[in-house]
Amino acid sequence: MLEGGVARNKRAGITGLLLYKDGCFMQALEGEKAVVTALFLKISHDPRHHHIVTLIQEPIEERNFPDSAMAFRDLHAADLKGLPGYSEFLNTPLNGELMAKDIPKCNRLLLLFKKNIR
Repeated sequence: MLEGGVARNKRAGITGLLLYKDGCFMQALEGEKAVVTALFLKISHDPRHHHIVTLIQEPIEERNFPDSAMAFRDLHAADLKGLPGYSEFLNTPLNGELMAKDIPKCNRLLLLFKKNIR
């Protein structure tokens, strides 16, 4: 999923961050509205996905995740670290970022996910 998803998203001009822990996902998607909407519809119609909720949908000034990363927790990180798009986001400690007043809403939600999976 990591290799294929990153490659497909890169070709489509989509960046973002996909987080996973114990069967739960949280994802941020960035790119042109029509392309992101089409990808979200594809994800929404995939029978493997359930209880999909859109938390934020708004234009942004600049991308928060220009390198199109995905992050995992409790998987064999050594096996994944070399893959394009792999992120250590969930495996690094919280450092007070959540309390910053100027943090983008999307980043705050991803940090809350990180905080609550521990």
